[in-house]
Amino acid sequence: MVTALLASAMVTLASVVGVFFFGKKAGRLEGIQRFVVPAAVGVFLSLVLNELIPETITQAPKWGSVIIAAGFLSFYVLAHVLHRRYHHLEADDCDRKGAAMLILIGDGIHNISDGVVLGGAFLIDPAVGFAVALGLALHEIPQEIVEFGVLVRAGFSRTKAMLYNLLSASSIFVGTIIIMVVNKNADQYVWIITGLAAGNLLFLAASDLLPRIHGNLRHYGSIWYSTTAIIVGFVLMTAILTFVHEQFDEPVNYSDGVESTH
Repeated sequence: MVTALLASAMVTLASVVGVFFFGKKAGRLEGIQRFVVPAAVGVFLSLVLNELIPETITQAPKWGSVIIAAGFLSFYVLAHVLHRRYHHLEADDCDRKGAAMLILIGDGIHNISDGVVLGGAFLIDPAVGFAVALGLALHEIPQEIVEFGVLVRAGFSRTKAMLYNLLSASSIFVGTIIIMVVNKNADQYVWIITGLAAGNLLFLAASDLLPRIHGNLRHYGSIWYSTTAIIVGFVLMTAILTFVHEQFDEPVNYSDGVESTH
């Protein structure tokens, strides 16, 4: 368990990459922000369509779609609650704060599922565990970069954005501990976490961030600029996920007899 938790810490530290990526110059930060928010849509769509939804449906063909829809609707309700929480701010600031909080919560749920996968890999073999940890860290980096950018654009200081990202990323410890403690039964319920995360991030990409971008295209340059940024985010994340799965996947046999990989 100690080794698995150390690997979880390594993956968690990937969340601070955004601080170094953006640098300290305000002009550079402002320029990159125009690209980062649309790119976040592409990154989240790739993560949902190429990883979370297939993983959920593979493990639970009958109920997977139900839990994905539940994740989507739960974030619809949460978005309303957060809007009321920040309604006293200017409309733009309210939208940005709400989106930032949704991203942190959605990523936190997703990281719990990553922790379950990581803990399960260490139960197979430590070498497998470290390979999976490296794979998780690689696909966390672009996601954490765009999330850091969204948080800064929402008005958080660089320090707060880094700490909030670190807190959200640290939920991987929860998943790792769960699978290590109840390893005989936990793997058959991973689809619930991945399904909720898929619905959460799908809502963020398609029903929260994208409408905000479309409603303020002048800030993002043009429809073609924002579309290009979305495509770049999608292609980059898809390429990383493809590489990670080719290099680090190990088969996992779930209790219902379905073989899957992560």
